[in-house]
Amino acid sequence: MGRGVNKMDGGIYLEQDGKLVEMTEHTYPKEDVLQERLAEFPRLLAGDQMNPNDPRRWVLIAREAGIPDHKDSGGRWSADHLFIDQDAIPTLVEVKRSSDSRIRREVVGQALDYISHACIHWDAETLKTHFAQTWTDRGVDPEKVLDELAGDDSTNQFWERAQANLRSKRVRILFVADQIPSELKRVVEFLNEGFSDVEVFAIEVAQYKGEGAKAFVPRLYGQTEEARGTKKTSRYDGAIKNEDEFYADIEAKQKQGEISSELADAYRDLYEFADGKWDVKINRAQNASFKLLVDEHQGNASGNPGVFSANINGDLQIWPASSPLPDDEDEPSEVAWPRKAYEQYLEAFRNLEEDIDGSTAPIEIIAIDTNLQQFKTICETFVNQCKEAAHANEGT
Repeated sequence: MGRGVNKMDGGIYLEQDGKLVEMTEHTYPKEDVLQERLAEFPRLLAGDQMNPNDPRRWVLIAREAGIPDHKDSGGRWSADHLFIDQDAIPTLVEVKRSSDSRIRREVVGQALDYISHACIHWDAETLKTHFAQTWTDRGVDPEKVLDELAGDDSTNQFWERAQANLRSKRVRILFVADQIPSELKRVVEFLNEGFSDVEVFAIEVAQYKGEGAKAFVPRLYGQTEEARGTKKTSRYDGAIKNEDEFYADIEAKQKQGEISSELADAYRDLYEFADGKWDVKINRAQNASFKLLVDEHQGNASGNPGVFSANINGDLQIWPASSPLPDDEDEPSEVAWPRKAYEQYLEAFRNLEEDIDGSTAPIEIIAIDTNLQQFKTICETFVNQCKEAAHANEGT
């Protein structure tokens, strides 16, 4: 018998007041009803079935998150939901009812199109902005939501990891419906077994009703034994842990043709420049990645923000501090350096190339002409301003 409001077989039974209440399966009247349930109750995404030893926990970043198809464009597409888990892995969710014929094939190509462009064009600031807007609109403090999910990570550290996961294509695609057709099950298993970093699952969320009560039963498809064997079970599996592995990753990428020799040389030069003058932290990531740490830049701001971060397979990004800068120079601030110092740093960074309009640029810019030397100069200027302001503050 097909699914429907009058389906009587395959129900579930709820013990209530000494009797069994039969709950029969019902279809969702509209796709948006299921979408709303997922946004409100992310546990329906079967995170415990994906990884019983370390169940996935999610928070919503946005519904209908815009995805551009090229740099500086608006959102050409929009994903039904964008979640993120405790390991900062972006999770794109596409929802369809089983009665929608697109769930058999079209939705797969659609989702792959979305995620391939998201890995290129979304960055830490994009995710952070969407997340803050979503939870502010709900009347909930975004920082508290993130603290419950991410634990010890500072806000900037968490979104930096999310961006690194995007660039490394460590992402997840979930297809959700009230019934998963056999065609989609086969495609999902094939993709999940073939990808080493991208996870692809289908989740059936059946809805049952009976005597005024509702129940939702999620069921995961795509987690085969072969797929388990290809995935990294921890965010640190295969991650770079020390300087030797950091340099080895750069060399390996150069030999494999993933990066040019000019970029490899410039990236090593930038790392050694920062390490020779200040403190650097090599990030535990899948690609060579580091950030510059300066106490006077951080001040009393929470977390561990870097003056800049650089990923060999991603971006060069400059940072202010963990908290927003005050709008007025006279307002109290967690850092000693003036707002104008960062504004000059940001302006000089944007002037490296014409198409930089934010605080992030492709790492390849450091291998172009004199950009590396210019970036060293503007970075050193900003750090000196941070130090001078902090020392002057100590003397008052």
